[in-house]
Amino acid sequence: MRPTRARLDVRFMLDRARHPIMAFAHMDFAGVGLAEDAELPISHQGDYVLRRTDAGWRIVSFRVTSRVPSVQQVKAKVREASLSPALPSNGPLFVLVIGSDARPGQSITSGTRGDAIHIVGVNPKRGIVSVLGIPRDSYVSIPGAGTGKINGALALGGPELMVRTVEQLTGIPIDAYVLTGFAGFDHMVKAVGGISIDIPYAMDDAFSGAHFRKGPTHLSGRQALALARNRHDAPGGDFGRSMNQGRIIVAAMREFLSDLRKDPFAALRWGLAAARFMQTDLSLTQMMELLLAVPSIAGNQVRNEVVYGGGAMVGGSSVIRLGGFAYAKFRDLRIDGVLGR
Repeated sequence: MRPTRARLDVRFMLDRARHPIMAFAHMDFAGVGLAEDAELPISHQGDYVLRRTDAGWRIVSFRVTSRVPSVQQVKAKVREASLSPALPSNGPLFVLVIGSDARPGQSITSGTRGDAIHIVGVNPKRGIVSVLGIPRDSYVSIPGAGTGKINGALALGGPELMVRTVEQLTGIPIDAYVLTGFAGFDHMVKAVGGISIDIPYAMDDAFSGAHFRKGPTHLSGRQALALARNRHDAPGGDFGRSMNQGRIIVAAMREFLSDLRKDPFAALRWGLAAARFMQTDLSLTQMMELLLAVPSIAGNQVRNEVVYGGGAMVGGSSVIRLGGFAYAKFRDLRIDGVLGR
């Protein structure tokens, strides 16, 4: 059956050299189960891609030079995309940010552990982002692998198992993950020009290379990595380090918002840097959609917390046992992607 109408209107976004880099399409595909009258960003490069929405399926990107696809092509792409991650069109979005302890030259998934684990909840309707850190030594159930430290899920089954482990622990449905190692994190921060952050206390740690005075500063990629790794003089050890990692995520989001106010092409620059130096199950188009949703969030509406637990020994290894406080935080974030009301 052919659609009752198939219309495509395209507006281009150009770079300073007048080359098209993004386009916005207004499409109608009535009669084929796709969302109608949807204006949404599409990529200048690559074939068209579909994603799931509450109403069914819709095209979110295709090559600007290509023709409007036929119904048969649409159906074929629906089948191909059926296993792809879907960003929710309504309600909160949850992204799992994973920092691997892979050193330069190492695979960020093979035999490496999750050094940083944070759930980022985005509530576009309320304009709030919440970052909730999970200590890497948290003793949890790992699907198909018994119990162990949560950081081991990455080595046992890659980011997919880490996602399943976090979902089982928290009850929070993870929509996508972002994973990087030491080198990728360093290069990512360099690619966006560094990040400005308020250092909460003086640090002088030779092991991580974190040497900072208290107060506002601008960090290079190497300095940001040192801050993220420092736990020896962080209050609470691993808890304090997890809080600082969350501070870096918050600072990066504020840096992005600041860049976007000064340069409308900042979203593209950040998206390309993330695609180059991070591993994710988001397509570049989905990443751009996520970044383009962030400007509705005020810089002071980014919250950062860490779940706490008690220390214990299991099999001669020091672990963290999460209790009622942690599970209350998980429930709080799960409701609408916001920590606190």
